Parts: sequence; C-alpha cells; structure tokens
Amino acid sequence: MSAEYNVSKELQCAQEGIIITATVSKKLTGAITGHFLIDLYTPILPIILPLLIDTMGLSYFLAGLIVTAFNVVSSITQPFVGLYSDKTGWRASVPLCVSIGSLGICLTVFTNNYLLLLVLVMGAAIGHALFHPSAMDLVYRLSPPTKRGMYNSIFTTSGSISYSIGPFIAGVLIEFAGLPSVVWMVIPGIIGAAWIYRNDLRYLDEKFFEKPAKKVRSQSVERKKFWWVPAGLVVTICSLRAWAYVGLITYLPALLTIEYQGFDTVTTSLIVTVMLFFGVGGQIAGGYFSDLFGRKLMLVLGLLCAVPLFALIFLADGWLMYFGIMMYSFFACFCYVTSVTMTQELLPGNVAFASGLILGLCMGVGGVGAAVIGWAADVMGSLSDAMFLLIIPTILCPILALFVRYPPGK
Repeated sequence: MSAEYNVSKELQCAQEGIIITATVSKKLTGAITGHFLIDLYTPILPIILPLLIDTMGLSYFLAGLIVTAFNVVSSITQPFVGLYSDKTGWRASVPLCVSIGSLGICLTVFTNNYLLLLVLVMGAAIGHALFHPSAMDLVYRLSPPTKRGMYNSIFTTSGSISYSIGPFIAGVLIEFAGLPSVVWMVIPGIIGAAWIYRNDLRYLDEKFFEKPAKKVRSQSVERKKFWWVPAGLVVTICSLRAWAYVGLITYLPALLTIEYQGFDTVTTSLIVTVMLFFGVGGQIAGGYFSDLFGRKLMLVLGLLCAVPLFALIFLADGWLMYFGIMMYSFFACFCYVTSVTMTQELLPGNVAFASGLILGLCMGVGGVGAAVIGWAADVMGSLSDAMFLLIIPTILCPILALFVRYPPGK
C-alpha cells in the first residue's frame, strides 16, 4: 500500500511538474511574442521623419521632438509602472499594450496636424511603458539565476528582431504605395494581440510569484541599501549609450537621404534594418558572454569597442562607413542586455522598477538627446557635424563603467 502510495505521489508530482513547465513556457512565449509585436512599430518613426520634414516643413528640431515625445513619455511612465508592479503585483495585459502601441504609431501617417501627431505618438509610448517592466519582471523571475543573461537576451532579441524588420517593411510600403500605406502595418499588431488574448497568455500567476520568505526579504533589503549607487551609475551609463544610439538611429535616414543624397527610402531603410540586425547579434553575444566571463567585464569591453567604430561612421566613406555603422550597433547592443541584468541583480527587490529604469528612463534620455542633436544641426547648419558630437557620451561610457562596483565573480 505504501509503495503504491509513493508511486502515485511520484506520478502526481511529475504531472504537476509538467503542468508547471508548460505554464511557464506559455507565459514566456506570451512575453516574447508581445515584445516582438510591440517593438515592430517604434523604428517606423525615423523612417518617416525625412518625409515629415519635407511634407510638413519641419525643422530638424521639431522632427527630433517627435522621437523625443515618444521616448520621454515612455521613460517617465515605465519606472512608475515598474515600482507599482513591485509593490502590488499588478501586471499589464499583453494584448492591450500591443494594440495601443501599434495603433498609435500607424495612425500618425493620416494627420498633417503636428500636435495631433505628438498625441498619437505619446499614446503609443504609454502602451510600450505598460508592457516592458511587467514582461522583464516575468522573464527575470522565471529564469535560472545562472542563465539570466541568456534569458534576458532571448527576450530582448525578440523585440530587437522586429525592431530591425520594421524600418524595411515601412520603407518598402512608402516607396511603392506612399506614406499612408504604413497604416497596413497595424494588421500584425491587431492579429497578434487577438491571438495572444485568445490563448490567454497573461503575465502573472500568483503560483509563480509568491512573496519571498522573511529571510530572503531581509537579505534583499540589506543588499539594496549598499547597491543603489552602482545601480545608478549603470543607469547613467545606459542613458549616455542610449543618447548616442538613439540619436544615430533617429537621424541616419535623414542624413543619408537629405545631406548625403543619392539614397532612396528603400536603400536607407535597408541600411537601418541591417544595422539593427547587427545589434540583435550584439545582444545575443553580450547576454551569453556575460554569463560566462562576468557582466562588468563585458560591459566595459562592449562600450570600449564602440568608441572607434562610432568615429569611423563620420570619418570614413563607402564600405568603411558601413562597417562602422554595423559594428557600432553590434557593440552598443552587446552591453545593453548586460546592463539590464546588472541593474536587476543590483536591485533584486525591485526588478520591475530596475527594468523600467533601463528600458524607460535611459531611452527617454536618448529621445531628449535626439531633440538636442536636431537643435544643434539647425544651429550648426550641418546634420553630420551635429551627430558627430555624440562621440562625447560614447567616450564617457567605458570610462564610467570602470567605476561600477559590482559583486565579485559576476
């Protein structure tokens, strides 16, 4: 009887293990799918900026302000969403976030009113802000501690792949059917949101997110007390990195089509797409190697390699310039996943808040920086000269990374 009971108990445990594994898999699939869909739309903005500059008569500053509006709203909202999530356990709905993000961006092509355009962009930013802290918190909690870098890279890569595809799809549509045709890109977002909702792929299940024991909680509080300063330094580094990276992505299409000339929309969007795919490769490599060789070492290495490659973009022509664009993207993104994981590990009791800081606040700084570069281009009369100023934050990043105090062996 005892043997039968033990066998029955083992079978029950095995079945529960299979159910838990399947549920975890569904939740991760939902987060990854949602990330792929919602990040498909953000890079459309830089592709349509040259057309908006031409058709609406915008200055570089006003054009850059569109990207700034998106990033600032997202950056301000995300840390608060993350903090609220940490305190209450609330998580945003994937389908809702995807629907808001896709509709807000795609409807911008139907208005000639600058203020309405900003409202639509900011609405899309709210969808992004609700999504990212919740999703990153989910991935962190369900990932084995020794493989958090890898799992974070998988999650971020899903969004980065769509972020890379988005410009090319938008460029092809614009080239062959005009600017209003971009609205057709809303279809995958709506269908994807409906599919996720139908399959009930939600973020939060209390079974997997139980409150930590008192002992763990006290250790977490003690660690947070001593690691807020290095976490803040990592956020500062990420903000400077985002300033250079977002600035390059924002104005590269305008630089190639307006200032350098000889580039059509499809060619420009293809260059941006390839550049972003190199960034995807950098994210995968950065997450993997940070697990093997330590996060701080990989952070410093990636940021250091990015400096000469950024300079090459503006000091070289032809294939050397393209090489600089692609490899700068690789190393700028190489340290991105590493910095996300570092901040989460430095603030273990505030994972959603930490994710909101990196994915929100840092990108917001990048968006503000884009407007500053646009203003500088108007004043200097040269977009390329203004963009080259971004080498200053690029150089500061590896210097500051050397001073990050991080747990030994990580």
